[in-house]
Amino acid sequence: MSKRLKDFLTKNWGWKILAVILSIILWVVIVSVNDPVEKRDFTAKVSLENKDSISQQGKYVSVADSALSVTFRVSAHRGVMDRLRNTDFIATADLNYVDKNGKVPIQISCSTYSQNQVKIIGATHYLQVEVGEKQSKKFMIRPATKGNPADGFAVKSASVTPNVVTVEGPASIVKKIDHVSAVADIDDVSENVTEKVVPVFYDSNNEEINTTRLTLSTSTVNVSVVMESLKTVPIEVTEPKSSELPDGVSISSITTDPSQISLVGDAKNLNSITRISIPFSVIDLNTKKSSFSTEVDITSYLPKNVSLSEDSKSKITVTVNLESQTSKTISVSTDNLTVNNLPDGYQAAFAEKTVSVELTGLESKLSSIDADKLTGSVDASGLSEGDHQVSVKLSLPDGIKAQNATTKITIKKKTTENTDSGSTTDSGSTNSGSTDSNSTTSTDDNNTSNNGGTQ
Repeated sequence: MSKRLKDFLTKNWGWKILAVILSIILWVVIVSVNDPVEKRDFTAKVSLENKDSISQQGKYVSVADSALSVTFRVSAHRGVMDRLRNTDFIATADLNYVDKNGKVPIQISCSTYSQNQVKIIGATHYLQVEVGEKQSKKFMIRPATKGNPADGFAVKSASVTPNVVTVEGPASIVKKIDHVSAVADIDDVSENVTEKVVPVFYDSNNEEINTTRLTLSTSTVNVSVVMESLKTVPIEVTEPKSSELPDGVSISSITTDPSQISLVGDAKNLNSITRISIPFSVIDLNTKKSSFSTEVDITSYLPKNVSLSEDSKSKITVTVNLESQTSKTISVSTDNLTVNNLPDGYQAAFAEKTVSVELTGLESKLSSIDADKLTGSVDASGLSEGDHQVSVKLSLPDGIKAQNATTKITIKKKTTENTDSGSTTDSGSTNSGSTDSNSTTSTDDNNTSNNGGTQ
């Protein structure tokens, strides 16, 4: 028995070694067939290491969100590969190793299997980052509103809480920020409101700035809006006194731009206001001979406890259209004149068919006068029989004056003659009052005729 064992252990070494080798080869072949090595792609999120060390240098690191993941190839046996997931891999980028081009090598490892079981194959992956000067700055937040409040209401005030925001990030972006605004929507609002809004950053051209690369101390703020009543009223300028106008100058019209303003305040105070009046005394007419415009601050003439709405300007433009006095000579038919206070038993006749009268006034008014429609009278009080030069008094529109005008009348006693040829006849008893236009007598070719008799 011992001899057989000794022969087995000491003889035929070559065959035995060959058998072992063949067995190993056979085992490798069998394993390769049943559990082959495979290659697959996996994706992992990239985490940054030592970011604080960059910040301590007064610099910032900016990475696009799309760059914070990496796809790589893995080699492993099928049995292991089938159990691998994206979450089994860790990808890190150490910012201490960033090069001058902003490239950081990404270290990838498997947290569930050893390096011998799972191998990361392929070239080294890099994360592209931006490193630059970092800046931190505080900005006041301006409250603002958008939309139209309900009819009869306006914004009294708006406030924002917090009213300061601190931004930190690339100096190239921070330096562009000019102002920060928080806008509340007040469309159709009639009462006080508080709204949570996201502040918006603008440059000096009022263009919105993208803040995704900035770190903000607050992402939302509260905008509180206080509402008050609103009323729109007309503006007027009081009529000037004659003493306030230069000699020979009149005002044809006064206009304001705008013609009305919007007031805000308590509803009780607004209800009693119908217009805003500006005294004409504030208009300087010195050396003014033609139409002109001037600015007036309307706030001085607002009632107490009310103010202008945000949409109304404090200064308005007052336009004064001046018109100078001029003169015009017209001829008035004596048929349009009556003789007043003619003594009883007498009749009067005008020596001429027309009277020349010089009128003075504004050109616009003078141009509208029709001489054929003007009427007037002469006074025969105390006049005896014979020829007399009397003053003519015309009925003129307001603002028009007539220079002294006279005409000649002849007064005679009335006679009674019945003729068929149209000679003068006594129509009856006389009236001691004035005569009208139908009772006025006239002369033609030195012959006197009665046109109807006195009343």
